[in-house]
Amino acid sequence: MQVSQDGATVWVHSTTDGSTVGRFSKCFGMDVHSTVTQQLAGVSQCLHCTHAPATEGDWQAFVELMLKHHGIAVPRGLVRFS
Repeated sequence: MQVSQDGATVWVHSTTDGSTVGRFSKCFGMDVHSTVTQQLAGVSQCLHCTHAPATEGDWQAFVELMLKHHGIAVPRGLVRFS
């Protein structure tokens, strides 16, 4: 995982092939993607994407989707909305 210096954006990388499988941005929303390996095998890229400023509820959904789709536990405290 990578977190921007201002704490507003998080990138999540697959543990299987290193590809970026998630991006959460307070300004631009979220992208939850399949791995590059899965995409090369014919799986769709987008699993859940939004394109609007994100809410705290979106952050919670992103954390849950990373665990569901990739088995990656993203710490809930990485992004704060207060």
